[in-house]
Amino acid sequence: MRFLWLLMVLGLPGIAVALPTADLLKSSLSGLGERKLPEAEQLAVQQALEQALGWLENAERARASLEQLELQVAGAPEQIRKNRQELVQLLQQAERRQLPSSISLPELEGLLAEQGRQLSAWQNELNEANTAIVRAQTRPERAQSEISANQKRIQEINNQLKTAKEGGKPLLSSERLDALRAELEALQVRNSLRQAELVNNSVLQDLASSSRELMATRVQAQEDYMATLQGLLSEKRQAASELAVQEQSLKVEKAGEDTLLLKESSLNLQISDYLLEITERRNQLAQKSLEVRQQLDSVQQAEQAMEEQIAALQGSVLLAKILYQQKQALPQPSFDRTLADQIADTRLYQFQLRQYRETQQRPDDYVSRALQGQADEDGQVREALQELVRLRSGLMERLNHELNAYLSEAISVQLNQKQLQTLSLQLRILLDEHMFWIPSNKPLDRDWLKQLPARLKKQWKSLDGGAALGELWPVWRDYWLAFLPALLVSLAVLWKRRSLYQSIEHARPRIGHYLNDRQRFTPMAIGAMLLLSLPAFLWFSTAGWLAQLHTLGVPYEFGTALLHTAKLGLVFAVAYRLLGRQGVAGLHFGWPAVQVAFLRKRLAWVALVVWLLALVVPLAQANLSALSDDVLGVVVLALGLSLLGGLLINAALQQYGATSMPLLGKLLALLLGAAPLVLVGALIAGYYYTVLQMSERLLMSLALVIVWVLLRAAIERGLAIAARRLAWQRVERLRQQEGSEEQESGGEELDISVVNEQSLRLVRLMLVLLLVAGLYWVWADVISLFAYLDNVVLYENAVHGGIDSPTVDVSLRDLLNALIIVGMTVMLARNLPGLLEVLFLSRIKLAPGTSYAAMRLLSYTISSIGIVTTLAALGVSWNKLQWLVAALSVGLGFGLQEIFANFISGLIILFERPVRIGDLVTIGDMTGTVSRIRIRATTITEFDRKESIIPNKVLVTERLLNWSLSDSVTRITLHISLSYDVDLERARRLMLEIMQENSRILEDPEPVVLFLEIGASGFNHEMRYHVGEISDRNTSIDEVHNRLVERFREAGIQMAFKQVDVFIKNEQGDEAHWSTRQRHSG
Repeated sequence: MRFLWLLMVLGLPGIAVALPTADLLKSSLSGLGERKLPEAEQLAVQQALEQALGWLENAERARASLEQLELQVAGAPEQIRKNRQELVQLLQQAERRQLPSSISLPELEGLLAEQGRQLSAWQNELNEANTAIVRAQTRPERAQSEISANQKRIQEINNQLKTAKEGGKPLLSSERLDALRAELEALQVRNSLRQAELVNNSVLQDLASSSRELMATRVQAQEDYMATLQGLLSEKRQAASELAVQEQSLKVEKAGEDTLLLKESSLNLQISDYLLEITERRNQLAQKSLEVRQQLDSVQQAEQAMEEQIAALQGSVLLAKILYQQKQALPQPSFDRTLADQIADTRLYQFQLRQYRETQQRPDDYVSRALQGQADEDGQVREALQELVRLRSGLMERLNHELNAYLSEAISVQLNQKQLQTLSLQLRILLDEHMFWIPSNKPLDRDWLKQLPARLKKQWKSLDGGAALGELWPVWRDYWLAFLPALLVSLAVLWKRRSLYQSIEHARPRIGHYLNDRQRFTPMAIGAMLLLSLPAFLWFSTAGWLAQLHTLGVPYEFGTALLHTAKLGLVFAVAYRLLGRQGVAGLHFGWPAVQVAFLRKRLAWVALVVWLLALVVPLAQANLSALSDDVLGVVVLALGLSLLGGLLINAALQQYGATSMPLLGKLLALLLGAAPLVLVGALIAGYYYTVLQMSERLLMSLALVIVWVLLRAAIERGLAIAARRLAWQRVERLRQQEGSEEQESGGEELDISVVNEQSLRLVRLMLVLLLVAGLYWVWADVISLFAYLDNVVLYENAVHGGIDSPTVDVSLRDLLNALIIVGMTVMLARNLPGLLEVLFLSRIKLAPGTSYAAMRLLSYTISSIGIVTTLAALGVSWNKLQWLVAALSVGLGFGLQEIFANFISGLIILFERPVRIGDLVTIGDMTGTVSRIRIRATTITEFDRKESIIPNKVLVTERLLNWSLSDSVTRITLHISLSYDVDLERARRLMLEIMQENSRILEDPEPVVLFLEIGASGFNHEMRYHVGEISDRNTSIDEVHNRLVERFREAGIQMAFKQVDVFIKNEQGDEAHWSTRQRHSG
């Protein structure tokens, strides 16, 4: 092997130059500062020297491993022989192993502790042997992969060294050349090591197998021996306690009829009885402690072995099988929930015992107090009583010792149980994560398809469904009384079937009527459909419950499948009946008949596929270790998911244009339709276990969405009925106020879609939150598995941005978190301001536009927080954003200055509020109402309903006339010109009366009429009045003008007009005169 390595080294180009030693490189590193190099060059030289030193150390470690491998291979045959020989001797000794005959309790306890330490050491050796076997099994793939990568890198290094030699001037520094040569040597030594491992892999595997067999036998024999020692220890403790009880029982018998002695003897007997009880409990706890420690050691070893196996078999199908086996082999610890209460009770009893012992610190005083008032002439009672007190002191001492030991054992068991529970949970989560994200089967490629018929035939022959049913049938037969509720409900539903349908038909004529319709009709109809679908649910769920309660293995999973089928079947059966000919969906919910017929047909097919998948998925999970051979399950699952995805997408596309289907419903339909097809793709890639886990939750999500859609439709119908009834009541009140005698025939014209918009919006938001909570409940355990994505590093991000700054890995999970944050930000920015308006702002009297400004500011705040949080999730900190901000600042000074000015102006408008939503403003020659204020521009709707987009900068920098900024009261001035011959006082009185009669004109300020000018054509007056609302301006002008003309005509008052006199002369001197006054008078 050394000759092969030397041949490889000498035969490759670029190795003629001797490598520097590690000491020389360290000396160069320490003296690097004396060379006075530029900072960039010094950093490059330092990195090159450090790399060269690291590669030399790597090469030395590889050489040491190669030498150790040669020694291990040379001694492998002898070691294998010794292991087998020791295994035979161990089996023989285990049969003849005797327990120590005469040994005290302390010695036995010490021996048990020593054997426990030995067991722990052997378990570690067994773990190492298992790891060695896994390494040997996976060594060919790993070694070949590493050798191939090393050869590729060796070729790259040789090319660089060759290029560096060409030409007169060296292209690389000497330090960089040394680093490349050191890396080349390390790669060559590692290739030699891997080739040696490949050559001797079978020997290493045999050695690891023999070691594992020996250590497994040692561990098993040691566990059996420790269990026997523990039993012996318990027997000795029990015997000592029973002896104490016997002694005290004899004392009670000797006490005879003496009341005092009988009382004291009985007290000793009670203490000895409790001593016996606490000894029994301690023995039981010791057995439990031994079991918990063994389970804890097993879990710890499984965790260590799993980490090494994952590192060795990353992404392989073999790793999936090993993980499945480890998950099934994990212990199922049974935790004593009453242990904490027992510890508390024991502490309380120990405290009481300590207090009682303090009362008997002086036995003579105690005896004297006990003998007061009792005759004892010969002193025999005193002697007997002193003996009892002395024995009691010993009993209490032993009892206190047992209590302390019991408490120590109980606390140790409690801590070990907590550690076992935590470690088991962590290990299960870790197993689930890796099992979820690694392929469990080979990809479904061409070779798999070629072998499919033969494998299907083989698996079909191996199926034994009759055995499972044969095991289930006796259970169902023996517990037939459990089916009695299902039978009774079935008979009741069959008896009342016609009544249920009649109740639905009875409400049909009243649905949609403005007075007779009731909100309870829809829940009653849904409840009737639920009752009609309930018998099948009860039969299936009872059968599944019995199967889970009294069977294991495949029958148990079949019971799980029956339960899933029952739950899903109930949802789909109710939905199918609601879409039926009784017209609940069409009549109650207002869905179009064509849409209802289409959904009913599609739902039937979807239900059949869902029931099939609900049966297959639990049965496929019954034996996880055989997933790679379950071709029948793969085929059924692929076909079922493909059919389900096609049906859902077809239904979503057909109903995408339906006006009754909300946008959220359309998105959910598309997502649910695409999800099965994505799972089919994962199944083709070999992720069978992952698809099983996802399919089960997908079916539950589909049922949840159906329930949510029905619930939403029922609630919206209830709100529509309430809003329609409220509208009718308002109409009735108006009719009563106006004294109208109209008939009720017009009431049916009220639209059922008239709903309180605020209540509907709030209810929809609550329903969306309810749906999200339900989906989270369904997918919660799968969401936790996404922690595995932390291992998928996308890029490294420097914390402070410098060269020497520490780096933080940005993983695929961080990217998913950022996408989730973006989605939540968009949802909150769009819905939270509206919810705020519904719950709070609408209940507070605010100035016009204030609520809009608050909502816009809240939306901007949410968006800003979302952007910062998203960038933080992607590893972008502020010290990196500051350079982007600086660059943007430069850009803002040029191309983006107008956009930035509009943005700042928008913030000024929202804060200072010179204009608000609903204000009537005039900018230049344009007048209109402010309808929207955006971050860049404001929308103004003119009177002819044209919308003008005005940049916010214009509203801040140019002259703006706001007609309703602080007060909606405005003055209107009408110019009236009267002829010269009118009665001015009468005309003034008429104009004042007209303004005072108009309800739109305010009394304060008082309207006035002013005679301001004697014009060329008449007397010019101004009518000045004020209106309270901007909307009353044009209306009041129209009303005043009409009334003014009418009253002036009645009073014979003429309004002035322009007067023109025209004189026409011809050449003969004739003259003609034409005047507008004459024309008007004529």
